[in-house]
Amino acid sequence: MPSRKERVEMPLLRPNWPCLALAVAAALLILPLWLADAPAMPDYPARLAGFYLIHGGAQTSPLSGFYSIAWAPLPNLAGEIAVPLLAHLMPLETAARFFLSVALAMWVAGPALIHHALYGRIGLAPLAAAFFAYNVNFLWGFFNYCFAIGLCLIVFAGWIASKDWARTPRLALFAAAAIVLYFCHILGAALFLMLVATYEAGRRPIDWRHLFLDVSIISVPVGILYLFKPGSLADGGVEFDLIDTFVHRIESIVQWHFGAPAYLLLGVLALLFVGGLWRGKIMLHPQMRLTLIATALLALLAPETAMGGWGLHLRFPAVAATLLFAASEISLSRRLAVGAATAILATLAGMSAVLADQWRAFDGQIAEFRASLRELPRGSHLMAAVDTRDDGRVPNQLYWHFTEFALMDRSIFTSLMFATRGQHIIRLAPAVDGFAATAARGGSPPKLNLLDSLATGHVRNPKVRHELRYLLRFPCHYDEVLLIHANGKSRAVPGMLSLRHAGSFFSLYDVRPPAGCSVISATRP
Repeated sequence: MPSRKERVEMPLLRPNWPCLALAVAAALLILPLWLADAPAMPDYPARLAGFYLIHGGAQTSPLSGFYSIAWAPLPNLAGEIAVPLLAHLMPLETAARFFLSVALAMWVAGPALIHHALYGRIGLAPLAAAFFAYNVNFLWGFFNYCFAIGLCLIVFAGWIASKDWARTPRLALFAAAAIVLYFCHILGAALFLMLVATYEAGRRPIDWRHLFLDVSIISVPVGILYLFKPGSLADGGVEFDLIDTFVHRIESIVQWHFGAPAYLLLGVLALLFVGGLWRGKIMLHPQMRLTLIATALLALLAPETAMGGWGLHLRFPAVAATLLFAASEISLSRRLAVGAATAILATLAGMSAVLADQWRAFDGQIAEFRASLRELPRGSHLMAAVDTRDDGRVPNQLYWHFTEFALMDRSIFTSLMFATRGQHIIRLAPAVDGFAATAARGGSPPKLNLLDSLATGHVRNPKVRHELRYLLRFPCHYDEVLLIHANGKSRAVPGMLSLRHAGSFFSLYDVRPPAGCSVISATRP
């Protein structure tokens, strides 16, 4: 029987074995990014198109008549800075994949570093935390958020590990780190400040005066930046939908691929974790208890919409699960620990294989669509719509931003390019301002059965009219329509649409403007 000391410290064969296991875990998670031409993420085409515009595309004709770049100190710039810079050394799409690879690596390294800062060693629990890197935010393609949270975890580990440093240089360093997180993504900075505050409040004994002063010092620069931020991140207000979004919050923690929550894996992890606590095999670090409670409440109670952005309720469940495992110590014999680590890596390999297979199948659809774009006139205006009945096995969200491939391939103006003031540095030119989505609400394609009412401008539902006001009388402003029917052929289309190209999961239509409609002619090539 192993001694008590051996069970608690849990050496895995040799001292560097945990680090090797973590490196293998990171490599497995990253591998699908390099086995597919493009990841099947809903936001990926729009993010790539944004990087393309920043890298020089916005200065070319006719895109210069549609978009411009307005650099500003916005709290959402991680990819906008890093990817175009990397594109000077490698192709743009390679740079985007490299950026996502670093983000995934940080989601693996962060929990391990937090665990090491708490316990002085790396055990089994942070290896299991690698499961949550495949959360819904990564699979949606929330580039900056995923990068900022991964960096936040590493910076928070540094805060814990530096508790014995001289106070002044420590506060100066982490105030600067909070600023970096702010410019990566505002939620990265906000989460870091909350983690620091709750971690320090959970320490014993508590020096409330120093706690308040230290948290204030590292928070003030971020607060000033937020106070004087360009634009208005508060536009759109706050919307809560706690009951209807509860299941989505659970599903967001870990997925096999987009739209495929890993229920079985999540259930097994929950059962093993609860059983481990009950049997005394798992211990939570006492100084992290308040932090874990705070992140759990954030995961359960975060609003659906805030600061002009949608999906806030999906952002924190995976973070809460990651921190739970990072703060846990698992006491097993050497043989059981090695067996558990092997099982974790085997499961991660399976997840990686499933994701790579789905993404590689998606490559064929992207190739088919981009080939069809050769039929579209350069500089035309393209909007997307979704078949009313398209609610089957394939999530149609995967195709929402396919029009942004046309921006890169054919210099085409699209309806869903990210250009929200206060959040993005892409600006719409005056000639097209008002004819594209500029907020998260309304930033999805309309359904086919709405096209007739949108074309005439008579939309009865006031909420839909407000969200899609940029598409009112769209035949006056758009030349082409991409109709997505990923789960089968579409039904009859409105009479103003004339079929140009029929694809396996989409159709391209020319738009016939009605009489008396003044089409934007100044921006035509």
